[in-house]
Amino acid sequence: MKKLTFGCLFFCLATVCFGQNQDALCPRHIETPTYPAIARTAHVSGKITLTVTIDADGTVKHVEATPDNPDFDVLQKSAIENMKHWTFAKPQSAPYTQVIVYDYEIDEKLSQAGGTAVTKVSFDLPDRVTILTGESTINW
Repeated sequence: MKKLTFGCLFFCLATVCFGQNQDALCPRHIETPTYPAIARTAHVSGKITLTVTIDADGTVKHVEATPDNPDFDVLQKSAIENMKHWTFAKPQSAPYTQVIVYDYEIDEKLSQAGGTAVTKVSFDLPDRVTILTGESTINW
C-alpha cells in the first residue's frame, strides 16, 4: 500500500487545513485506500461515511461507519481498515470526533484491455476521499 507522508502533502494541507476549514483536523499520515476486488467485480459502488475518534496524540482511537449504507459491507470494512492507519494533527481537546466520507465509484473509462482495472484515488482533505476504479472481468 502506498504511503503519503506529511512532507508530500504539506502544500495542500497548509491550504486546506489552515486556510479554509479550521474545524476539521488535518491528517499527518495517510494510507492510500484500495477498491476491494470483490466489490469491483460485483460492480458495487457507494458512499461510506465514517465517524472517526482521534485521541490526544492524533492517532485514530475508534472508527465506525454510519448506518447510511448497510448494503455496502465490503466497502465499509475496507474504509474502516484504511482509516485505522491514518494519523492526524493533535486536537485541542480529546477525544476528538471527525466525519470522513469515502466515495467508491466505478468508471468504465478506467478499464483496460484484458479485464484489468485501473484505480485512482483523490483526497479532498480534510474530510473526503474518492476511489475510482474501472470494471474488471473474470475469465471463467
